[in-house]
Amino acid sequence: MVTVRLRYVHGFVDRTGHARYYFRLKGQRWPLPGIPGSKVFGAAYDALYQQLIAKRESAIAYAPATLGGVIERYLASKEYQSKAWNTRRIYRRILDRLKEIAGRGLIADLREHHVRQIRQKLLPSTSQADLAVIVLRILWVFAKEELAMRLEANPASDIRRLHKNPKAYEPWPDEVIAKFEDHVQANPIARMALPLLLYTGQRVGDVASMKWSQYDGKGIGVRQQKTRALLWIPCHTVLKAALDAASRNSEFIVGKSFTGDGLSNVIRRALRRIGSEQCTTHGLRKNAAIALAEAGCTPQQIAAITGHRSWKMIQHYTAAADQRRLATQAIQKLEVANSRTKKAP
Repeated sequence: MVTVRLRYVHGFVDRTGHARYYFRLKGQRWPLPGIPGSKVFGAAYDALYQQLIAKRESAIAYAPATLGGVIERYLASKEYQSKAWNTRRIYRRILDRLKEIAGRGLIADLREHHVRQIRQKLLPSTSQADLAVIVLRILWVFAKEELAMRLEANPASDIRRLHKNPKAYEPWPDEVIAKFEDHVQANPIARMALPLLLYTGQRVGDVASMKWSQYDGKGIGVRQQKTRALLWIPCHTVLKAALDAASRNSEFIVGKSFTGDGLSNVIRRALRRIGSEQCTTHGLRKNAAIALAEAGCTPQQIAAITGHRSWKMIQHYTAAADQRRLATQAIQKLEVANSRTKKAP
């Protein structure tokens, strides 16, 4: 059985081994093309959702000045529609809950203690509770800037995050990478995913969707799902050797059709077996960026590989690499100075 964490979607593997996906509602189902996360799948899902669900929900009338009214305007806005499909999916789930919880209330009446009460209703999931605060902050700005509503200070601005996992995106230690690589020799999917993640610096969803048609023998072309940036990434010799030695039993380089979550689950299970469950798939993206910085790459060169749009994040990687290099040089100079002092008469 295929596990799909998407509302109204049912997935299964047919007798030929192909994954099939359907939009299901009240005993009826409509076939969905492609795989979750793909552009064609997202377009079909959004169309069916609008046709079958949104119209039914719109029967609940929200006055323009209510939180529900602002949410409906936001869902129809270019700001929301321009986001990556997966981001829209995640936001939509939270936006629907916000309408259920406080949709009929006037947005101008929203205060900090109301935001905390809303957040409380989304616990025990701290990540969902935090996302609700982020979305409320976005809606408040949208209402002021795009809808010209007269609102005071943003009530969600000063609320701290609940979800604390400082090691969530930490780079993998070298010993974990070596142990993982040794452990997954019998697992072709995880074995191929490791160098793809480590040497392209891409998000797991982008790696999961990479096809052999994107590999030209020298590099891999990638259209990032989140940013829509188009990249061509030259292959590191380690990655090229892995690609050239791989058997092409699927159109997908990892060997099977996966969503980003699906491939992350494969890697997470392998990490659990080697006792390194504190590491995450996204951590390898940080490994890639740090390795580029330590190799002396400029922020522009790092961005050309990873597709980062945040210069602050890239400069963070570069600064960390510079600190290590400068600290090493400083100690070397200190040792030289000490040796001269000892030799002095």
